[in-house]
Amino acid sequence: MKSVLLMCWMALLSVAVSAQDFASRFLTEHKGDSNLTCVTISPKMMEEIMKSDAEKDKEVLDMISNLKSMQVLTSDVEGKKYFNAALKVVEKNSGRFESFLSFKDKSENCQIMVRKKKNTIIELVMLMHGKNNFSVINFTGNMSSEFISKLAASMKPKRS
Repeated sequence: MKSVLLMCWMALLSVAVSAQDFASRFLTEHKGDSNLTCVTISPKMMEEIMKSDAEKDKEVLDMISNLKSMQVLTSDVEGKKYFNAALKVVEKNSGRFESFLSFKDKSENCQIMVRKKKNTIIELVMLMHGKNNFSVINFTGNMSSEFISKLAASMKPKRS
């Protein structure tokens, strides 16, 4: 009986581990690293943050309601080291993620990957590093390419 329970427990544990999002996987590999900060934002909080734009656009509110979570990982030191470590996590999970967009200039490097289930994007991972800083923005839920475009547009600095 104990061996059956143990096998069930191990099966549940392996399912839970395999279902982890990118940010959780990255943090697991960097346990106890005090240079990393993680903030998890619920869909309700995202709605409040984006309220000024979202009030004008019911579509955005609908898109946000399909999100499960948003995690933001940051570090203000050793940005390139963390960025390269994050790329290694992507490589280890290359069957899960596909490249969506990337750009690099003198001061910044950005990679956006998505994970799909059938034709629906269920996870978006944005890796960024600048001079010394590093950031990961990780969305989970049901997303469309249109949502990602609107998100990217909302992140651009507004010109006066």
